[in-house]
Amino acid sequence: MTIRKIDFLEETAYEIENEQFKAIILPDQGSNLISLFEKKKGVELLRVPKTKEEYERRRMLYGTPVLFPPNRIEDAEFQFEGRTYSLEMNRAKENVHIHGWVHDEKWAVAEIDSVQNTIVTVFQSSDHPDILKQFPHSFVLEMTVKLMETGVIQTLKVINQSNETMPVGVGYHTTFNFPIEDSRLSLDVDSYWELNERHLPTGEQKTVPYKEKLKSGMKLKGMELDDVYPITENHQAVIKHPTLGLKVTYKAIKGFKHWVIFTASGQEDLLAIEPYSWVTNAPNLSLPEEVTGLNGIMPQDEKTYITEINVETL
Repeated sequence: MTIRKIDFLEETAYEIENEQFKAIILPDQGSNLISLFEKKKGVELLRVPKTKEEYERRRMLYGTPVLFPPNRIEDAEFQFEGRTYSLEMNRAKENVHIHGWVHDEKWAVAEIDSVQNTIVTVFQSSDHPDILKQFPHSFVLEMTVKLMETGVIQTLKVINQSNETMPVGVGYHTTFNFPIEDSRLSLDVDSYWELNERHLPTGEQKTVPYKEKLKSGMKLKGMELDDVYPITENHQAVIKHPTLGLKVTYKAIKGFKHWVIFTASGQEDLLAIEPYSWVTNAPNLSLPEEVTGLNGIMPQDEKTYITEINVETL
């Protein structure tokens, strides 16, 4: 088991390696776990850019960008406990804020443990006046990436250092290598959130028409998905790669209530499986918090969110 500093995409990166896998983390690019390489089959499990230029063109579709908050906020504004939060309008064509502030910022490396094959990175909001202007809470994000013989576990701790209850919504835009002609997705879902033309939930949920097929394993070629599904008791999504001889299980172990499935055009060899703690635009929906996932962290308190990528041979 080793951890080494390397150059990747013209950035300082850290590579964690054991007998089964190599994983690469980019602290200066939002602490993105950007590569998980299965050594015996010689397969990249995540979608990995070949060049810096390729990465810059579609940053959100490589590795595991951290979304804080995830997805869209209608009109880039919401209220929480009587306070108004005015966010950057970073997608003007839809009049929304999207995907938060931390996925392209530098995170500090706080700990490297070659015995446990673990790296810890930290993001401190008080170092970023532009974030505090939009979201006036001092908070810390602490990401622990642990490489195991079966895959990788990511643990994100959110710590509220402010004196007011802080609204919290987190997610990952985890994009897998997904050969579109052959691979299948299995996901246990019952309903999906109806979205309007701005990709915002209307508040209504509908029955998934293909839920049985999806549960048993479904090809996604030709399906242009950008859909949101409440997580059922089965907190996992399964990708099978028959040609590659691999099965990849993505588990939302703690803190997540929704999946977003994104396939772009439905013709590319990619699949984004995005675990969210709250549904898109949760603070602006007039629905119970237990439905949307909106909640707060009390002053000086914290919440933890855990995901795991598990890999097996077929």
